[in-house]
Amino acid sequence: MRLLLTGGAGYLGAQVLVELLQAGHDVTVLDNLSTGHVEAVRRAQALAGRPCSFVLADIGDTPRVVDALDGVDAVLHFAASKLSGESMERPERYFRNNVAGMCGLLAAMEATSVRRIVYSSSAAVYGAQPVMPVREDVALRPESPYGVSKLQGEQLLEWMVRCRKWSAVSLRYFNPVGAHPSGALGEPVEHAASLVPRALGALTRPDARFTLFGTDYPTPDGTCQRDFIHVTDLARAHLLALRALDAPGHAIFNVGTGRPYSVREVLTACARVTGREVPMTAGARRPGDVPCVVADPRRFQARMGFTAALGLDEMVASAWRWWLTNPRGYADAPAPDAPTSDATPDAAPAAAG
Repeated sequence: MRLLLTGGAGYLGAQVLVELLQAGHDVTVLDNLSTGHVEAVRRAQALAGRPCSFVLADIGDTPRVVDALDGVDAVLHFAASKLSGESMERPERYFRNNVAGMCGLLAAMEATSVRRIVYSSSAAVYGAQPVMPVREDVALRPESPYGVSKLQGEQLLEWMVRCRKWSAVSLRYFNPVGAHPSGALGEPVEHAASLVPRALGALTRPDARFTLFGTDYPTPDGTCQRDFIHVTDLARAHLLALRALDAPGHAIFNVGTGRPYSVREVLTACARVTGREVPMTAGARRPGDVPCVVADPRRFQARMGFTAALGLDEMVASAWRWWLTNPRGYADAPAPDAPTSDATPDAAPAAAG
């Protein structure tokens, strides 16, 4: 298939790019590089042994998006802002990037008769739920602008399916962790805000300490519980999702493991893998955080045959390998030789918002 991968220079997008190229798909990456890295695209090409095309543009740049969609069979949409806590401070940014940006993408797709899409949604659409693990058909109650923006994305797709007979898959991710097993691709360290990178950063920076946001949640050890999934497993899920685009409709799947881990359990795993205790201070709860979110993954297992293969220690170990070999992320680490892209940018634009 010929595919457009928006946000393909980001943490998850680059991992998915490897899987798509290795599976033989022809891929065009579209990214504004506001948070992504062209070096991640180069490395993904090297790991797959195949080139992709690159378009340096924002999804709000409709003429560039329309051009990038020429000849495309389906879109995988990752380009979005993704931090629940930040969205509480800057809700307008999340509605502009995640909702208005997606509206522009959908309009460009319809204009070019590209009516198949895999959408990067989130477990943030659930909010606090009375019963765990959470099923896809429960009442949704997002508790952050980020969660609201992801739910609105799903609703936009629902209407495109009803009105234009589109084929759409929304994957509700839980908590991606880890790095590519090669150590060449991982979460950039300079702006890392998720749990494991913050913990590993505290182990490698003499003046850094890990802040434990909330110790009084109604959970067994007082810290939040989340369903963590290895980023390699999550990337693999997208190949399966493409198979669900053969007929009109909107399929929604949880992508997780069904196994909750608390923040304290993750910190214990970090200590077990690295042989060092994470220096830690207790802090207040963060706005937008809910006590527990755990996937019921059975729908995706039954429909598409997906089961996560890698456990928590493997997630942490791969992240630790990436961290040690790329202490400044993609800033100055040596890169493997990569096939030349059709349009590799020389410099990044200003952030799109």
